[in-house]
Amino acid sequence: MSSLNFHYQHPLFEKTIQLYGDRVGGQGNYEFAGLAELNNTKVILLHGNPNTLEQPADWRRFQRLINLAQRLKKPVVLWNIHLENAATTQHNTSLALATAIQNTKIQLIKMQQPIVAVYDHLYEWDTQGGESVWGDGLIIAKQHNEDSQRKQHTLEIVCEKDAISKQLVKLLNELSRKPIEELTTDRIQSFL
Repeated sequence: MSSLNFHYQHPLFEKTIQLYGDRVGGQGNYEFAGLAELNNTKVILLHGNPNTLEQPADWRRFQRLINLAQRLKKPVVLWNIHLENAATTQHNTSLALATAIQNTKIQLIKMQQPIVAVYDHLYEWDTQGGESVWGDGLIIAKQHNEDSQRKQHTLEIVCEKDAISKQLVKLLNELSRKPIEELTTDRIQSFL
């Protein structure tokens, strides 16, 4: 993987290095994808937008970064990326894309490090609808506080954007103490 941008500034992370490296079909459509640091906690960050995961290059970049997280033993933060929705709508489009989606699911289940999903105020999250998330923890930034019916994930709802960074570090520390067998079992349950 190569980096073309050392100076990208994500609003909540002190240090970032954006990573690319797809020679086949482009870099994919992400706001940011690469290494990030928050309060001395290093993570692999994938920050999406409404068009993320619509093309094979997006999925290939996602898989490369998951592999990198495994090798570096770093947690993964998925920001405004709704994998379940993308996988469901695109799974039948082509064999190559279906294979990439299936491989991504397997990689996420086998991850030895925590996976946290973050949805800020730009993402229309339906807390009452019970949207499913591929990850071990979930942070939702809403304009106002809401209750949630979610039971299978560690869930934090924050009302201020500044509170996301505090909750993210807290959640990553909490999840890193869980045994990998427990994380894997919880992921398998949420993927079914």
